[in-house]
Parts: sequence; structure tokens; C-alpha cells
Amino acid sequence: MLSITLDENIPYAEQAFSTLGQTRLLAGRSLCHADLQDTDILVVRSITKVNAQLLRGTPVRFVATATAGFDHIDLDYLREQGIGFARAPGCNAVSAAEYVLAALSHWSLVRNKPLQECSIGIIGHGNVGSRVRQLCESKGMRCIAHDPPLQELGHTGLHSLEAALACDIVTLHVPFTRTGKHPTFRLLDAAHLATLRPGSLLLNTARGGVVEESALLARLQTRTDLDVVLDTWENEPAINLTLLQHTLLGTPHIAGYSLDGKVRGTVMVYHACCEFLQVEPRWESPLAPVEPLSSVLEAYDIREDDRRLKALLHDKMLDSAHYFDQLRKNYPVRREFSGLS
Repeated sequence: MLSITLDENIPYAEQAFSTLGQTRLLAGRSLCHADLQDTDILVVRSITKVNAQLLRGTPVRFVATATAGFDHIDLDYLREQGIGFARAPGCNAVSAAEYVLAALSHWSLVRNKPLQECSIGIIGHGNVGSRVRQLCESKGMRCIAHDPPLQELGHTGLHSLEAALACDIVTLHVPFTRTGKHPTFRLLDAAHLATLRPGSLLLNTARGGVVEESALLARLQTRTDLDVVLDTWENEPAINLTLLQHTLLGTPHIAGYSLDGKVRGTVMVYHACCEFLQVEPRWESPLAPVEPLSSVLEAYDIREDDRRLKALLHDKMLDSAHYFDQLRKNYPVRREFSGLS
């Protein structure tokens, strides 16, 4: 019988993968080489680094990450060893886009800025960015999208980085890359941050390293004309609490944490594993629509996520890294808007 090791925080993973073999649930942050001595299939999330150090000498022959991002996976090593791989591109795109809309709704209320009068620069126009654009255009906002790789592939309607940064709102939806023609590591450095217009809003739901945090904190400490919403941070889970203190909203990397998005990721990697094993899938998502709600912030009150994370600023007894991880592990059930009537 196949032995399958699963991150304990992947919803319904045990129910799905138990149709394929014997499953074992482990904490993804602490998963190590010794845990995989009898593992054929490994399914992780973004907190587990999958590389030679983890896999060498184990019987693992298929790795899946129930996430869209894969910068935590050493793909070169998997290819060299002939280990199969799958991920879940776009699984949390709807959830992340709805997070952005909830953040914009809160900002609009507290700053008294009608969204239909605002422009938004969308940096990265893939699965998430394109959905952000659809939601924002439905609110009457002017959208300026920037995505050099897509532009090189012939996509139209895209603009320069400078044009995106000149908007009232700037939101980041790029993968985290250090190499290649368009690296995104510290894409927004001190020089770019200095160009953001007074009274604007910056959101980062991509990866912490896409923004130069030291430069961002320096600007926030010296000027009060920029609002910031951060869901992703450098050095997670040991985030910079001083930076958190200067955010309009700060959340523990949960933009894509709708139940719908997480279960969609489970479905995608389960089906990929079935394809790898050449067996028919025997499990389906159990999600169903829920009760009617009337507004964005009633459907998803992003302020509660901010309140929970900022408890770190008031309770000095909390271990910040452990608390950050616990917020993610015990995240309350959140449904996507499409799951609501």
C-alpha cells in the first residue's frame, strides 16, 4: 500500500488521499528528512521547503504542493531525481482577489474615498491580478495593469510600472523570483516607494520579499501620507512587528485562505496525484453554498484578521513567530463570495 505524508493543515486531504493509500498527517513547518523514510507521496504547503536535504535517500516519488506558488520547491532537484510534481495554480486566486476588495472597502470607509473615483495599479496580471481587475472594474475603478512577461507574449492593455505606481492604489500580485529576465525580489525598492503618490494605498498579497521592507518602514516612519495593507512579510513567521504597527491592515498570510480556495487546492493536487498513479479519482469536494449576506465586509470582515494579528503589539507574552503560525493553522472558516447568496 502507498504511504502518503500530508501537511496537517490541508483541508480534506486525509479524506481525499486515503482513497489512494495509507495517510499520515504532520506539521508542515517542522517536517523533516526523518519523517519521510517510508513515504511514497508527499503533499505540502508553502511553509515546507522541499529540496535535496529533505528528500535525499527517501522513497518519495511524487511531490505536490496545495498552493499556487512553488518558490519553496527545488524543481531542479525533483527533475534530476525523476520525482513527479504538481501544484495548484489559481486555486486561491478568487480568495486573494476578494481579500483585496475587502481591504479596499475598509480603506474607502476609513479614508472617505469612494472607490469609483480611484485608480488602481495592478502589478501582475495573472490568475489573481486579472480577477482583481474584474472586481475593481465592476466598482467603476480605473485599472492600470503591469505585467512584462505577459506583454512579451503579446497580451494587450498593459502599462509600464511607472504608470501603475502613479495610481491612487497599488496592489502586488507577482510570483517571487530572484533570477530571470524579470526578477521580482524587491521589485518595489526605496526609489519606487518614493514615487507613490501622497494619500495612496499599497497592498502586498504576493510575497514579502517583493517589497523592500526596510525601505517601506523608513517611509512610513518619516511620512504619514501612505496607507499600507500587508498580508505577506519577509522572514515569516518572525515578522517585523514595528512594520506591523504602521499598517492600516496587517494579516498573517491568509489572503488566499478561503475554505473554497484551500479545498480547490486539495482537489487539484489529488487529481494530479491520481493522474500520476493512473487511477480514477474517488473523492469530490463536499462544499456547498451558505447563507445570504449583504455586503463585502459582512461577507468577509478583514478587520478581524487585522485585529487578531495586531494582538502581537499589545501582548508581549506572545511568541510572534509561533502566534503567526497558529493564526494560519486555526484560521476561521471563510467562504468566497460565490459560495454566498
